[in-house]
Amino acid sequence: MPKLKIYTKSYCPYCVRAIAALTSAGVTDYEEISIDGNEMTMRRELVTLTGGRWDVPQVFVDDTYLGDDDDLVRLAGSGELAALLAP
Repeated sequence: MPKLKIYTKSYCPYCVRAIAALTSAGVTDYEEISIDGNEMTMRRELVTLTGGRWDVPQVFVDDTYLGDDDDLVRLAGSGELAALLAP
């Protein structure tokens, strides 16, 4: 089964929005990776993983980069996220 990972930071309204999109899409099985406490190292890792994006949230399914909160909301609303997570 595909695994969703989301990189987040506390006190981030965009991260809250992304988690809410997951919840409303019925997605409960995901790994949340907080960049708190190791922010600069994690941001450098995100730049590598995303091809240049360092902000949060950033979302992946397995090793496929999906995008940020706007992309996640769009994918959840269209049903594409459910299709990506289907076994």
